[in-house]
Amino acid sequence: MDCVTLFMFVSAVIVLTITPGPDLFLIVGRGISQGRAAALFTAFGFFLAGFIQVPLLAFGLANVVAGSPALFDVLRYGGGAYLMWRGIVMIRNAGQGDTVSADHASTGAAIKEGFIASLVNPKSHIFLLAFLPQFVRPEDGSVMAQFVFLGILMRVVALVVEGGMALLAGSIGYRLRQSLKLRGWLERTAGGLLVAVGLRLVLMERPQP
Repeated sequence: MDCVTLFMFVSAVIVLTITPGPDLFLIVGRGISQGRAAALFTAFGFFLAGFIQVPLLAFGLANVVAGSPALFDVLRYGGGAYLMWRGIVMIRNAGQGDTVSADHASTGAAIKEGFIASLVNPKSHIFLLAFLPQFVRPEDGSVMAQFVFLGILMRVVALVVEGGMALLAGSIGYRLRQSLKLRGWLERTAGGLLVAVGLRLVLMERPQP
């Protein structure tokens, strides 16, 4: 891959990463309500999901997800239900405990929720299927190797950008969370975002064949 194509690819990934969507909302919501660590771990969960999504794409299995209504529904209903349940738990437990313990308690769940939110979103697989092939050049060698390289590069760039957003949101949230009452509302907001993302998964339309 030449330098111009690589630059265009990285630029496109940056623009896509900062475009408002479920991933961005989860990271910002986590950062403001529960701190920088929770937001960073959420972004890291997205990154880890890529190590499953990219091989699926490279081996052509993303086409199966795109073309199988049953598998599409299993992913969106199962993943959506889990995220909504986690959001409801966060809302119910909002405002309990001190700020430090709340931040540490959230990090383990955050990486798992980021991982699941990305992995069970069928449209993220379909998006990769539509986006990455635009930058693959058969004349440059193994198509599978290019898919893997671009997929990993995409996740690394996204992790750097999302990490910066997580730190910014966490810094803003740190000041806001000094008020116990306000922290409770911020945690409810983060829980509401999880519920909203889960609901969005459940209600999304199937791709047209």
